[in-house]
Amino acid sequence: MNPQDDPGAVFLKAMPETTPPPAQFDLDKIVRDGYRSRNRHRAVLGGAVTTGVAAVAAVLALSLVGLPADRDDGVQSADEFGFDPAMAGYPGSAGSLDKVDVPREALNAAVRDAFGDLAIEAGFLDADALDYELPSAEEVTETMEDLGVDYDEALSELGFHDLPLQFVPWSSPGNDGQVYLRGYTARDGDEEAERSSFTIEALQPGGWTAEPGPIGSQAFPQHLISDQAQYTDTAPEFTQEVLDDGRTLLTADHGCAYTVALVYPNQSALRSSWDLDCEDQGRELSLDELTEAMLAMPEVDYDTSELAPIGDLIDVPAGWVYDEAWEQDAAADSQASLDAASEVIGGAYPGAQLESSGPGQGAYTDGSSTGPRWYTGSFTMPFDDESGFPVTGSVSYFLPGGWIEGYSVDGQHGEMYLENCSTDDDGKNTDCEQSKVDGRTVVVKTYQIGEDHHSYFVTVFDPAGWAVRYETSSEGVPADYSVEEVVDMVTALPAPVYDAEEYARGE
Repeated sequence: MNPQDDPGAVFLKAMPETTPPPAQFDLDKIVRDGYRSRNRHRAVLGGAVTTGVAAVAAVLALSLVGLPADRDDGVQSADEFGFDPAMAGYPGSAGSLDKVDVPREALNAAVRDAFGDLAIEAGFLDADALDYELPSAEEVTETMEDLGVDYDEALSELGFHDLPLQFVPWSSPGNDGQVYLRGYTARDGDEEAERSSFTIEALQPGGWTAEPGPIGSQAFPQHLISDQAQYTDTAPEFTQEVLDDGRTLLTADHGCAYTVALVYPNQSALRSSWDLDCEDQGRELSLDELTEAMLAMPEVDYDTSELAPIGDLIDVPAGWVYDEAWEQDAAADSQASLDAASEVIGGAYPGAQLESSGPGQGAYTDGSSTGPRWYTGSFTMPFDDESGFPVTGSVSYFLPGGWIEGYSVDGQHGEMYLENCSTDDDGKNTDCEQSKVDGRTVVVKTYQIGEDHHSYFVTVFDPAGWAVRYETSSEGVPADYSVEEVVDMVTALPAPVYDAEEYARGE
């Protein structure tokens, strides 16, 4: 797949040109006091999380950060958006920031006080893991201006990057990339581990629902929390409660792991997942303690200027769940498919050689989403280009599922298509053409770098649900290797070898 982002600068509505607005309250003090209140009132929670949560919530003030002056209560309902934010999203992942990131500053100011001692005492972090102080907004702004860099580059220049409990921008494709969810995520900062032992995600309004259900990017809206088996074969103990201050608290106890989510009145959310003992880590943390830390986090206002209703959902054929054994199991089918393609390519260009081939898959290894499957082969053609280098090409067979026919334009819904094309200032397509050849859709993408460097991408979509793409580039156009002749060759490639019944069964 060719996922394409449509980045754009995020202009923060609560932010003046150079420095953040003066705080109307001491955020650090509010959160510290809230954390101390949790320590004093742990007895109130007692056993079950749902018992006495409202009492603790009454003790913990709901902090509102960076809200516009005309919003005195911090509430931004679906009616105020003018549409249901759950059925809305952003045009792409957030681009590089050219100003101090107010929501991120607020989250970073609160999270270490709310979760720091908890993570250390439970064994998720070493005692000295949080011995750092993030630079002030003024320092970040000065670095950005002095070096001409964006927000994240400034943080990196100052020596602050991927630290424990440090929020960084987060995004997730909705409906396989038709829209995006946006927010921020903080982790344990362990660069050696395959996955973080805990994550804390702050979700902006848009693209998610508090209704529990399967997590992952296929469902839209995405579910904020899962009430299904996730870490073990057993479904979690799930609770949901609306608190007196308007927040909604959701918890899922998986036995060896916890997930807690908090939905705020302004339609934003905080989600936290902690792996206690799923891999025999033996960490000590109660669901009560995690819930209290979540309740201490403030409500933060986000820039929702790009949030828009999704409109009609594009139906994307179901993809494949990641299967570690599949690539080995599919090796013979992949080889047979590429050998058959080699016969056609060799017939058109005698002497062409298949150098390598193999299967691949695009889903996440944690099984939280599905994706496409493909076979890819690399070829050496029997001629050189004008620079004397051998011309090469590659064939990719895409099995049914996880993509749709055609091409995206300027990255819109890019993750659903096999090819992304662009438009010029007049709205005309500059490098793609789509046509029908013998009842099949054919997309041809061409572009030229300089005077002589040519690249071709030819994709043929078969009504049976599979597709094949051939891509090649060269300095100059070798004899008998024009784009028209390449199209003739690709449309003659045979179907890949795969188990169509396996796809129909959804296995």
